[in-house]
Amino acid sequence: MAQPSPFVEVDDLILRFPVRTRGGRQFITPVHHVSFQIADGEVLALVGESGSGKSTIGRTLVRILEPSGGRVSVGGQDVTHLRGRALTQYRRVTQMVFQDPFGSLNPVRTLEQHLAPPLKKFQGYRGRALSDAVDGLLERVGLSPVQTFRGKYPHELSGGQRQRVAIARALAANPRFIVADEPISMLDVSIRAGILELMNELKREFKLSYLYITHDLASARYFGDRIMVLYGGRVMETAASRELLKRPLHPYTRLMFAATPGSRWNAPLPETRSEPPNLLEGRIGCPFAHRCPFAEARCREETPELRALTSDHQVACHLAEVLN
Repeated sequence: MAQPSPFVEVDDLILRFPVRTRGGRQFITPVHHVSFQIADGEVLALVGESGSGKSTIGRTLVRILEPSGGRVSVGGQDVTHLRGRALTQYRRVTQMVFQDPFGSLNPVRTLEQHLAPPLKKFQGYRGRALSDAVDGLLERVGLSPVQTFRGKYPHELSGGQRQRVAIARALAANPRFIVADEPISMLDVSIRAGILELMNELKREFKLSYLYITHDLASARYFGDRIMVLYGGRVMETAASRELLKRPLHPYTRLMFAATPGSRWNAPLPETRSEPPNLLEGRIGCPFAHRCPFAEARCREETPELRALTSDHQVACHLAEVLN
């Protein structure tokens, strides 16, 4: 069966930022030679602990951040260094849903005032058609009766309702690709499933592709078609969701599963140390080597390449065959 063509292609992405040290100015690279693809209508779940580079990648794809190296292509268009009108046009294709629904909304604007401008700018609605489109979006994301909600302000809504507004605002541009950055992490557990189900319905209805950023493997399994594990700015492992859940190959992935309630991989995995990874430019070796109980001298001296162990399962570990 032929694989669907990629809609999003990221090749050798690098993000570098200057930092001040006692020895002067150095650079960190929180995203270091990352490559992946997302097919049309596919959800790629990007998982990893805080500081692994997930949100930095997401913000780069929507061009909030400028890449330091590599190439990003969306819908066959090179968007790596878009400027001006071309960047505005790109907003029709790609939108972002942020982690904090209260922080991402303007507290002095009503829901109608959040949705009407992008509908007018990106889809050309005017007058009565614009008002109907606002109502249609509110109803589609589950905020009804719409006449009650359209005049409300963000502080008058619950966290889940605010996130539904943020999703509606992203949909107002009629995009084909959405970066969802931890969209349920600040919500009550009781309403997280509803937001994920809404996103799933919208994926099918509008033929959307997603980069779903999360540290929650349970939601990654539910929503993601594929899972990519990130640590220290590098890809540790990637596979279809079911395959990764059935057979995690990298020690870091297993550590994440060990911390997930209800996981079958809940045997304790001892760590040698607990400090964060080294992000300085020019670093060598596996970024997880300082915490991995199986690390050898080679792991600290040679950076492992992401390589295929099966047709749909890649891992960046020198010892993958030995450990599995």
